[in-house]
Amino acid sequence: MAGSKGLWIAVGGGTHADKVDASIYYNGQFTTTVPKSQVSPRTAELVIVSIQGTGADYIGISQAGRLVAVDQTTIAISNLVELKSMTIERITRKLPPRLARRFVPPTNGVYRVSPRLWSEILKIVSSAPNTRRRVRELRQAVAEAERPKRRIEGGLEVFERDAIASSLQVFGGSTFRKRILREAGVGGVGPNAPFLRRLETVAVREDAQINHDQITFPGMEVAYASAVGSVLLRGNGQYLTILNCNRQPLEQTLGVDLIYYNHRFDSFVLVQYKRMTEGDHGAEYRPQNDHNHQKELARMVTADKLLRALPKPRDGGTKTYRLSGRPFFLKLCEAKAKVALDAGMVSGMYIPLELWRLLLKSPVVRGPKGGVALRWENSRRLTNGEFTNLLRNGWIGSAAGESKELSRIIEQVLAGGRMLVLAATSRGPRYEDFRRDDWGRFAAEDDSSAAI
Repeated sequence: MAGSKGLWIAVGGGTHADKVDASIYYNGQFTTTVPKSQVSPRTAELVIVSIQGTGADYIGISQAGRLVAVDQTTIAISNLVELKSMTIERITRKLPPRLARRFVPPTNGVYRVSPRLWSEILKIVSSAPNTRRRVRELRQAVAEAERPKRRIEGGLEVFERDAIASSLQVFGGSTFRKRILREAGVGGVGPNAPFLRRLETVAVREDAQINHDQITFPGMEVAYASAVGSVLLRGNGQYLTILNCNRQPLEQTLGVDLIYYNHRFDSFVLVQYKRMTEGDHGAEYRPQNDHNHQKELARMVTADKLLRALPKPRDGGTKTYRLSGRPFFLKLCEAKAKVALDAGMVSGMYIPLELWRLLLKSPVVRGPKGGVALRWENSRRLTNGEFTNLLRNGWIGSAAGESKELSRIIEQVLAGGRMLVLAATSRGPRYEDFRRDDWGRFAAEDDSSAAI
């Protein structure tokens, strides 16, 4: 980043400034559009935000989004650090005289700052010790995000990250997921729960609520005994607890499972992750090359039969209705490493257990020598968005009441040497569907062009 031009955004006050202020207060970030030819937004860069156009109010990270109109590109401003009493006049006084004459930020609009001037401005706005530390962290995140994107093979931490990202998507939709993932710290924080621990800076830790989760979510007590990382997140009038249960180093871990519990519908879904590798025809998964596949499949089949044998509630109301009451899924993933500030989910496919068993017997996935290879083009599947939307709204998952068996299933997963990412929602003081807009529409979640 040395020698790079800086980005200064002046919101300009008025109603728009009020909306930006509200977005920062509630979401910790905001999006806006800029002229692409004038700004040339980068993949990631530091940005200073002026709400009223009279001073530097925040420093954060700007990420380039999509082209939404002729010469208009969206950018997302996140990881905002508040700057205290940093007026234009104060910055100008502290600048060297030659640079001060060139410092003419607009009261409304986007301003590209020359490299030398930008370097001096950053020194001034980050003069406070705590701000200096946070700006250093922002620089690290930008540097990691700007590394050339290569198809680097990742380890099990890629699946841990996706399990967490999927849980965030189910809990609060894509806007919530992107907000949390953009604020994740840089890597290298531990060998057991490397990605979950990067979310500690955005976690809401309230012991009373965690204890409440232990009561309302069956199996939570078992999981806590093996938890090596945990976060508690709050949104839409609910709480989301995420645990990583894996007390052995990643290189000794056999695989990753995700168990998601939805308290609104008293249901859970279990997802087992499988790594796709590069074959002659692209990404594929070959069960015969996975020595854990048969025993893990047998465990899921046994648990599935047990759950289906339980008596069903006679009258559970409309919340007990399911398109499918079968809670077990497999997710085949291309285990490609992610960089900092990447708010996306891992590319992969969700396959229900019963469909999985049919696919294994189907000729469409068999080669000329009888080997099984599941690929994008030969497998019926659910996408990331389809799966998380169905799970969020209770259309899939175990029938109400079956969740009491979850403790035993959790114990089996932990005994099998796998990493368990357990995500559980619990009721907050009120339920407010914060994904709706002012007219009650799910605009940002149902329209892919509504937010980046």
